[in-house]
Amino acid sequence: MTEPQHSDALKNLVIFIIALAIIGTIIALAWYFAVELPIQQAAIHAPANMRISIPNSHG
Repeated sequence: MTEPQHSDALKNLVIFIIALAIIGTIIALAWYFAVELPIQQAAIHAPANMRISIPNSHG
């Protein structure tokens, strides 16, 4: 392998790894917004404020 071929192969490897990282990020974001976020939002139950009447003990 001559120097230009070695450099070209390394360049292609770096491009491939960066492309994999970008594709993985896109898939992870799509999964988060399509699956995880709706599950988290459905699980949030804010407590309802209840009015509790306390009898006045001041006779």
